[in-house]
Amino acid sequence: MDENIFGNTRFWRKVLDISASGLMVTDRNGILIFVNDSFCEIHGVIEKDVVGKHVTDVIENTRMHIVAETGTPEIDEIQSINGHEIVVSRTPIIEDDQCVGVVGKIRFLDFTEVRKLTWKIARLEEKIKKADLKHPDTKYTFSSLVAVSKLGRKSMETGIKAASSRATVLLLGESGVGKEVFAHSIHNMSTRSGGPFIRLNCSAIQESLFESELFGYVEGAFTGAKKGGKKGKFELAHNGTILLDEIGDMPLNIQAKLLRVIQEKEIDKVGGEKISNIDVRIVAATNKNLEQEVANGKFRGDLFYRLNVLPINIPPLRERRSDIPVLTDLIWNDLKKEYGIYHKNLNPDAIDVLYNHDWPGNIRELRNILERVMILVSQETINGEHIRTLLEVQQTEMKCKFSEGCDLQTLISQTEKNAICQALLVSNDNRSEAARKLGISRALLYKKMHKYNIMKGKVD
Repeated sequence: MDENIFGNTRFWRKVLDISASGLMVTDRNGILIFVNDSFCEIHGVIEKDVVGKHVTDVIENTRMHIVAETGTPEIDEIQSINGHEIVVSRTPIIEDDQCVGVVGKIRFLDFTEVRKLTWKIARLEEKIKKADLKHPDTKYTFSSLVAVSKLGRKSMETGIKAASSRATVLLLGESGVGKEVFAHSIHNMSTRSGGPFIRLNCSAIQESLFESELFGYVEGAFTGAKKGGKKGKFELAHNGTILLDEIGDMPLNIQAKLLRVIQEKEIDKVGGEKISNIDVRIVAATNKNLEQEVANGKFRGDLFYRLNVLPINIPPLRERRSDIPVLTDLIWNDLKKEYGIYHKNLNPDAIDVLYNHDWPGNIRELRNILERVMILVSQETINGEHIRTLLEVQQTEMKCKFSEGCDLQTLISQTEKNAICQALLVSNDNRSEAARKLGISRALLYKKMHKYNIMKGKVD
């Protein structure tokens, strides 16, 4: 390309002719100093005849000279030219706080174009609303998911593909990774989005009640049965989706009955003789290794293969650390609205500590820590030390909770240590204030800090 072309006046003239319809420029007095070819075509004039004239002598109903006087832009205004409504913009050229000229251009020659564009925008907005529509029984859609990391994006893309099918989905991942968010999103994006979404936590039901919870019962089926009977979860989920959460905890005898439901697409209530056909999409979720459970005889292999049609592995936070800052920002803003606390913020050191923590409890743990920080720390700026302290307090709580050797005295000591750390944290390491909050003397506080190796709210 000839480098001198950019200094060629004819070149820039062509650029201006192509770039804008009806382009014109006036000076500060409203005198036309430039018009492009399309301006001449639209208004039926010759350039040499109009340049140098006042704009009001060339265009009816113009306000170019008024914009030159006021310096106030007028964008996408309707103007009538020869009986036709067009859409124009008038933009002042400002130099040293003074208007030295105005650029005018036609945005739409025919108002029909505006109506078409408005119609297209309305249709696009409607599509967005439908794509993000939540069923009353659900809270989340795929727009609720954070997927900056490669692994996060892969899981979400698999979920979106799964939503468009009718196949059974198996959500695999550690506790707190967001399996229920995926289940809601799959339902809301599926063809069943208008149907019910029913959740059953398999780890929270007594074995003796499993069958009646899943399949329902008829009146008089057993002592204490409700008059008129009761619908089971599968019947309630007809034409919709059922989430079988923590399916790895389902008893073996119920697994056999579930397998029959999947194969035959029919249920029979406890105490009943009538078989009912059902149309339910199953989404199962677990934090267990079901293949290992099958090998150990704790889960039926035939059921596993029926459930494992579309497996989605949701990675833990420690494997998708780039999602942590975005998740933190979303959760923090959500907590601000929930508690009405808008003046507190996390500094970069706090974000760095969150980024580098392993998060064994994943998103659920992250939210828990952020909620504690927001409530307990009185300072407007949350730093890394605040986060570290609460993480250490949480870890000591968990160690004692799950340790077989955690007797009453150990539990009391751990609780006392955590209380001192949190008191120092909310007091910004003011020992006198911390002692008052704990209801002990300052001397006793120092003694206990020495006993537990606590320095500035931190467990050493």
